[in-house]
Amino acid sequence: MTDPTPPRDQIVPTTVLLVGHCTADTWMLRTTLGRILPDAVLRPVNDETSLNNQLTTTIGPVVMLVNRLLDGRFPHADGIRLLEHHSSSPAVGMLISNLADAQDSARGVGAVDGFGKTALNDDQTGLLLREADEAARKIHEAASHS
Repeated sequence: MTDPTPPRDQIVPTTVLLVGHCTADTWMLRTTLGRILPDAVLRPVNDETSLNNQLTTTIGPVVMLVNRLLDGRFPHADGIRLLEHHSSSPAVGMLISNLADAQDSARGVGAVDGFGKTALNDDQTGLLLREADEAARKIHEAASHS
């Protein structure tokens, strides 16, 4: 059996988990991410079992783009509670919400700065996604050297 871990000098793409988004929003996010992080692997996740599986089996950096109001089968409907529940995972969490108080709450549980769906095409959104990607790469690199 071969080892699934890539060689240290090989760049592993970031996996972006689209957590709790409806089909239409998933497609909007895919379009934006394809433009900003073209090498990223995008995976929609709409239940807690799949999320746990992705967080434990994905090799490489992981960013979770979590909907504020979760669509799917999760133990809670609130994306902030999901981010808090998974705050000890090696993934970088980012809330998708237009509400400033929700973004503040998400940062309070360890998420990086997020954005709202109305800002998908803003330059700031591209910057935030690239920063989340870089943060996930740093976490992955640190874990690889420990």
